[in-house]
Amino acid sequence: MWEEMLKLTQTEESKEFKLFAALVDGEVEVEDAVQWVINTTMDRLENYGAGGTIEKADAITFIAIIELAMQIDTTQYGPLVDFLAELKLYNAVDSSTGLVLKTQDGSRVWSHLPSLSFWASELWNDRMTYICDPNMEPDQQIRWAKLNIFLAQVTQAADVQYTSPLQVWISDAMDESHMGLCGLRHVFEEGIPPERLASTAGLLGVCYWIVCAGDRLWENVLNRRRYNKYDGRPGEMYSKRGWKGFERDRWDVWVQGLRDVKAVCTSGQELVEDLIDRALSKIEHVMSNEMTSS
Repeated sequence: MWEEMLKLTQTEESKEFKLFAALVDGEVEVEDAVQWVINTTMDRLENYGAGGTIEKADAITFIAIIELAMQIDTTQYGPLVDFLAELKLYNAVDSSTGLVLKTQDGSRVWSHLPSLSFWASELWNDRMTYICDPNMEPDQQIRWAKLNIFLAQVTQAADVQYTSPLQVWISDAMDESHMGLCGLRHVFEEGIPPERLASTAGLLGVCYWIVCAGDRLWENVLNRRRYNKYDGRPGEMYSKRGWKGFERDRWDVWVQGLRDVKAVCTSGQELVEDLIDRALSKIEHVMSNEMTSS
């Protein structure tokens, strides 16, 4: 589906994709990119007429960001993260009514960045059945790893206020913790043997989530961050646990899952073993910080 969407929208030929490529190359300033996207999106919406929606007008911006993130070096993500941080300071306003434009679920464009979550979720759902398949093509594994690194970096950059355990409406639109939770559930809670996981993109994804956003994930655990029944549900192996999000005993399951995979790594999997060690080291670091401050 993702490849079909790229063809349908001609993403790599779009002005948005070229704009973001110039942004990461330092040829465009973040503020200029934001203003261009705002003006272009509103012009596009007006051109659609009565049959258009803000979701449709906003879509190509986030499809382009996500696709570019899966192509470029991960050291280049900074400007894209800065772009999102700047864009969320604005709301799309209907010029005829003065009202803030919202998606069908009530999310504000752009301050809630609904299209970021929507298209990241669409890509996740498109790849879900493949990420724990050891036979996934190497280039697709790399793209999956990059997607997770990008979303984790965006999430770590968010300023989350833990006002209540159940946060249907997040306090910072850049927080995509639920995507990390989906990955951790799929990899460590569905009964997939560690020997199989060691060669999968799914394992790479969750390791990078912990390495890049371990502080945010651990804060979620400490504050018992919960989600709706679907997003927060446990995997099949733990269906009776009643988990709804980032519970402490669930965190322990993930940590043990990493250790179990490391224990079965064989010759030739040194890079995977090193990545697991980095994730375990990050876990130890964030947990020790909490113990020190308590």
